[in-house]
Amino acid sequence: MELLCVLAAVLALFLACAALTLKARVPAGMAPLTALSAIVAVFTLAGMAGVLLPAAWAVYALCAAGGVWALWPRKGSRPDWQALFTPGSVLFWGMALVFAVYFFIRQPLATGFDELNLWATAVKVTKVDNSLYSTATLGTPWAVTQNPGLPLLSYFFQFFGSYADWKIYLAYDVLYFACYAAVLSALPWGKWRVAVPLAAVLWCTPFFFTIYNHTIYLADTYLTSYGDVPAGLVFGGAVALWLALRQTDGPRWAVLPVLALAANLKANDFVLSLAAAGLIAVDVWFFCDSPFKKGLVRRTGFAAACFAAPMAVYYLWNVRYVGWLVARNSDSGGVGETSAALSDVVVNGVKILLGQPVEGFFAERQPQFLQAMADMGHQFWTSDGKLSMIGQGRNVVALILLLFAVAFVVAAGWKLRARIAALAMLSTGCFVGYNLMLALSYGFIFKPFQAEGLYDYNRYIYSYYIGWFLIAVACLATALLPQLEKSLSIQKEKDGPTAVFRSELRNPRWGLAGQGAVLLLAAAMLLRQGQVVLPQLSVLGFADSEFSDRRAIRAEAELVCSYLNEDDRVFFVSQGDNGERWFSAVFDFYPVLVDYSGVVSTMVGGGGELGLPELKPEEEGPKNFYYHGFTAEELDSIVRGNGCTVLYLQKIDDIFVQSYQDLFTDGLEEALSGQTLLYRVTEDGFAPMEMEVTAS
Repeated sequence: MELLCVLAAVLALFLACAALTLKARVPAGMAPLTALSAIVAVFTLAGMAGVLLPAAWAVYALCAAGGVWALWPRKGSRPDWQALFTPGSVLFWGMALVFAVYFFIRQPLATGFDELNLWATAVKVTKVDNSLYSTATLGTPWAVTQNPGLPLLSYFFQFFGSYADWKIYLAYDVLYFACYAAVLSALPWGKWRVAVPLAAVLWCTPFFFTIYNHTIYLADTYLTSYGDVPAGLVFGGAVALWLALRQTDGPRWAVLPVLALAANLKANDFVLSLAAAGLIAVDVWFFCDSPFKKGLVRRTGFAAACFAAPMAVYYLWNVRYVGWLVARNSDSGGVGETSAALSDVVVNGVKILLGQPVEGFFAERQPQFLQAMADMGHQFWTSDGKLSMIGQGRNVVALILLLFAVAFVVAAGWKLRARIAALAMLSTGCFVGYNLMLALSYGFIFKPFQAEGLYDYNRYIYSYYIGWFLIAVACLATALLPQLEKSLSIQKEKDGPTAVFRSELRNPRWGLAGQGAVLLLAAAMLLRQGQVVLPQLSVLGFADSEFSDRRAIRAEAELVCSYLNEDDRVFFVSQGDNGERWFSAVFDFYPVLVDYSGVVSTMVGGGGELGLPELKPEEEGPKNFYYHGFTAEELDSIVRGNGCTVLYLQKIDDIFVQSYQDLFTDGLEEALSGQTLLYRVTEDGFAPMEMEVTAS
């Protein structure tokens, strides 16, 4: 049944794409990325307005109506089915269907720390509540302000049927495949010798720039709900889609929803969306197909629209909506705004780079900022910074620039070569700017320990590498196609000057060598991936044992929830937890609420070791680092004051028993004997709940 629900979503997407292709002239290979981006944009606006559920029904109805309108045969004419199937679209629909069936059979689960503390939890909350997760009550002490693009993309595939983790991965991978299709979308069937190896290159791309050592664990590139890979692919996919639109003379507006999506995936990918908008704006404004002054106003308007799309998302979400969330969170006793304003960060960071003095907070953080820049340079140039299958950043940049160079050499006509050169130079400049943004983040937004270890640097930087590589590949694909060049000349005749328009079809120079370069790249990437990632450790062959621990935890959570009411609020106890088990419980129990299980105002809770202050272990480790020292009276007050109705004792130890057994009406006897995991909060104390506990 769940497979049919997902296939219904895929069918709705197909109908929407058919309408875009047959009625709006959006080429079939580009339609999926445009359609998905437009759907996310509608869902975002609807979610902010509090009408997500009716908007979703309306979107599905429009998809169905559009598809029927486009495909219904009319007297004297039949739908152009051939237009719906190109190398790009066939790749997209084939992979989407195969992965839908495959994930339904294999049923992978969310396991990563960030998946459970945000990405997967956000999808589940959105599905269960049919509203944005940012306004949900989760018992957490902070406002969730992450951009909603990816959870809402997943919501489209979760809409029918029940929530399931594997639908998240399917939604993400469908977005991946839509970006791949955009890269291939200008290639006709006659260019299959280019399309086939290029498809292999695209398949390897997320692996190639995210895995940098021989792995003995599951390489979960296609089995993750993190936003870093999608951010990079959509950044590159937007520019690739634009290049294909120009090549096929498709409608220019089709790229605008994609630029909006690029700004709506992660809080820190706004810079990527502006980079994509800038590259497209320069390409359309400077490299026009007609005399420069002709159509200048229209080109300028479209260039402005390219910037307006991501900036509108940033303003509506990051300024207006997040501003409201932060204010609401602060008014309700939350932490409010916790970092410096972005504008102040940029201004003071530039001042430091120019050698000008700064004051206050920025003067205190100046050494941290400068050290972060030095550490990032060290990662880029030395072997310590292995961030990809081919090593450090300098190797990645060299590969990408080499692809631009090959595209430049084989491209037909001076105009296309000039466009490729401009994209290569400007994207290199954007890479420098993106690194500056990361340095500013480490210097003035992240905590000192995060800056000291360049926390998650690999995830942040490979977003740009993936998108940049896609742009280079798209340039090479375009360079291998014939180009129609138009020219205008003025000839003097007896009756006066006459304008003569000429058009000439130019074929690629050394096109066979260019095809060989694509084939060589595909072979090299497949070989390298085979050396680093074993088939049984990839999405194509992972073992069921990869998720055995997670399945056991979820089974226990489902058992516990069967004894709870929806209005219960659960106080979570798992001695020695570093926060992972608490996040897991928040995710698994929802819509039953798991409390922060501590003191919100001091950010003490969310797992850890509970015990009397004097019993804190002296030895280093999680129990020492995450120790929450409460007296019995304090713990009782916290449980009752937070509104908790049930205690879930996932794991207790001697410290917990010695510290708090008097709070429990049975002295924790039933918990210690394995008869229960739950205690009800009563006036007389915490009373054991009768339940059947499965032996672990």
